[in-house]
Amino acid sequence: MRFYRYLNALSIDVVAGAVVCALFFAKLLQSELPVVVLVTLALAVWSVYCMDHLWDARRSPNPTLTFRHYFHKSYRKLLTTVLVVVLILGIVLFWCLPDPVKSMGFILTLSILIYFLTSFFWASKPVYHKELLIAFAYSFGVILGPFALRQTPITAPHLLIFIQFTTLAFSNLLLFSYFDTKSDTEQNFGSLSRSIGKKNTRLIIVMLLTLLVVTTIIGFLIWFDQVLIRQSQWVLALMTVPLIVTLTWQSYFGQSDRYRILGDTSFFIPLLIL
Repeated sequence: MRFYRYLNALSIDVVAGAVVCALFFAKLLQSELPVVVLVTLALAVWSVYCMDHLWDARRSPNPTLTFRHYFHKSYRKLLTTVLVVVLILGIVLFWCLPDPVKSMGFILTLSILIYFLTSFFWASKPVYHKELLIAFAYSFGVILGPFALRQTPITAPHLLIFIQFTTLAFSNLLLFSYFDTKSDTEQNFGSLSRSIGKKNTRLIIVMLLTLLVVTTIIGFLIWFDQVLIRQSQWVLALMTVPLIVTLTWQSYFGQSDRYRILGDTSFFIPLLIL
């Protein structure tokens, strides 16, 4: 568990989960993803998370409150050097991407720049759009390659799955925000939970998870005869379970970042159908 905690602090599990989910959507849309697409996705996800953690650790009055911020503060110079190398490599690989992926990649890059620019220029004020924007960027990044290189037309069940996945990513980040409310307040980090309160945040999470459960059941029944759609609904339902378990047993999963580890590893569940 201690070793995995370091992997989690470095966002390695998040990166691996993003690649797994990209392969999941590639199977759904019958896309053939070149290795360069997966490598670029991995580098992009790690860069965003690393920059975000380094920025938070730098402006935090007490980064020792959370393990990942303490870790990034302690190894700031090394991680910054690695980040620069990864960014350079990512830029080089970006120009090697297939044209359809490259075009959509500009949109994703723009949304990420908006997040970091608002975080920088409004550093003295909490940024409350963080969870929503990161959920969109993460989901868009995962879906981007398979969507751009799809071999099948986009249908209603595909759109439903895209929406469900984005809702799942947002619910996951909102759940983290819920558990981090106290430390975010002490470090003056912006979050939706700080903005609207833990009670309202929990209510929204419950509503989102309920929506996910209901839509996956409906999708499973309506498109039961379509194997890939049926399997996808089953996978999304299973990915929702860890979030429900975490929210139900808060006292246990609220300790030692267990909620974060369980939430991030839920994105490995699509391996079941790959």
